[in-house]
Amino acid sequence: MTIRLPWMSRADRARWRSARTLADLGRLTADWWEGSVRSLPGHRAGHRPDPALAAHVPVLAAANRAGFLAAAAQAGLATARVRQKAAVHGFTADPVLIHYLVGAAEKAGLDVVLHDWHDAFYAEHTGGVTVTRTVHGTVVFGQALAVQDIKALWPRLPDAVDAVVPALQITLADAVFGPSDLLWGALADAVRTLNEARLHG
Repeated sequence: MTIRLPWMSRADRARWRSARTLADLGRLTADWWEGSVRSLPGHRAGHRPDPALAAHVPVLAAANRAGFLAAAAQAGLATARVRQKAAVHGFTADPVLIHYLVGAAEKAGLDVVLHDWHDAFYAEHTGGVTVTRTVHGTVVFGQALAVQDIKALWPRLPDAVDAVVPALQITLADAVFGPSDLLWGALADAVRTLNEARLHG
């Protein structure tokens, strides 16, 4: 019999509290995608990735370890009630990785949204991209996040918030609704190019 506790385990709490940098958070988030860390800050205890993303966990984990802190992602879907674009939203402070991510996304014809926390103060610069349409409404990725929004993603983790706030907020999304591998291929290309550059640099 498995007992599911309504709070994050002591081990997971200690892991997240130990994170001091964006790289630390990326490694822990990669472990969460892969399952060795069971809980993600800002979500209910034991929250796991959408099963529709199972095939894309390797590239999401690799992206996190490379310096792109992927905080949210979804697979493309098209049904009578729900239409989704493949999309990912995250953070990075590495200018070389930003270059590769944007370049790979533009080559694949993806939508790209870039923000920093200052943009949340200016109404004309807060927009994102609609990634889900349902009979009940829409979901938008990429709206500019203010400091308070980032605190809500990493509650009671001031070191994590301090690491994330200065980072660039990046959203990559397929241009059309429905299943697609364009996003995941572009993300994999960017990470592979970065890792090769680091290896030979």
